[in-house]
Amino acid sequence: MTEHLRERVVAYADLLTDDIGQIQQLLAQVRELAESQEPARVHMLAERLTAAHLDTDWVLVPRQYSPADWYMLAMDRFMSFAGIPAYDILTPAEREELTLVPTELEVPATFEFVVNDDPNGGAFFVELGTNERLFYWSLERKQILFNADAITNLLVENYRKKTTAPRIRTVTTLLTEFGRYMEREFGYKVDYNILETKDDFLYPLVQTEMPAGMLDRLFVLSADSNYFLQNIPNGAGLVLEQGVEVRIFYANDATAIGAQRWHFQVIDGHDAVSWLDILLDYDFIGAWYLKERHYLAVESDELVFGLQGNRALKNYGASAPVKSEAPQVEVLQPNTTETDGEPEA
Repeated sequence: MTEHLRERVVAYADLLTDDIGQIQQLLAQVRELAESQEPARVHMLAERLTAAHLDTDWVLVPRQYSPADWYMLAMDRFMSFAGIPAYDILTPAEREELTLVPTELEVPATFEFVVNDDPNGGAFFVELGTNERLFYWSLERKQILFNADAITNLLVENYRKKTTAPRIRTVTTLLTEFGRYMEREFGYKVDYNILETKDDFLYPLVQTEMPAGMLDRLFVLSADSNYFLQNIPNGAGLVLEQGVEVRIFYANDATAIGAQRWHFQVIDGHDAVSWLDILLDYDFIGAWYLKERHYLAVESDELVFGLQGNRALKNYGASAPVKSEAPQVEVLQPNTTETDGEPEA
């Protein structure tokens, strides 16, 4: 063998060895991501793999999982650790791709992650049929942000016409329990907004207009139900089944449209019921909110999901939406007594 040929063959072998080494390192991380029983290790590996790029020229791997699939695999591992049921992960035979399907919904629904391509990174959890982005997830910043507008569009406006609230709640349980687990296990910052269940939580709202006649319209819709709208300071309340109370009221705020900063509050005494639960369980409130959210809607992070007021501005010519800031109001508390089934004012 000539020296020139020997050098060429050795260089070729070295290039192949380097590429194979990269592939073996990746495979070791992938195997550990799938098999490790240590949540912290899984999180670290998911962060690495979602940012990894297999840069090989001599040894090609034609079928690879994408960064979006690593998010799904990591979510599946964490939900397994948390014991979250009622879903399956589809894995097509002809390609490496992971899709989540709720198993008890009885409505066609498939979810995948879509990687966010701006400098903030992270990924969106997207329903493929509607393209609704239900939440944003950043492994690096340990952050999950839910999208109230997309959740309402998909679960209330779309699915509620096709199936029951308990079946839809299998999806909301999946979302909230995933957020709670990540918050508990890794100290995540989670913005639940419409999914929040704490009694003392005042849902932050986007206001695009002064909601004139809003409570009157709810009163008309509630007239055919067994629930009656009652006056409370600066607003109204409804006592629903099992003592759950919904309160809609405002605080005086010169910076808000009409100098009124509106708030929703859901009180059940157990920190167990969200505004979304109310929309799913009570059709007349759901119908009311779907119309009123052109003027007044539960707020999501506009830097991540965009300006919720765009639809309202286009359709109604309203002034720029007003974001809800930390409310300077007394938080209404659960009633300890009732009179003839009516809430105390």
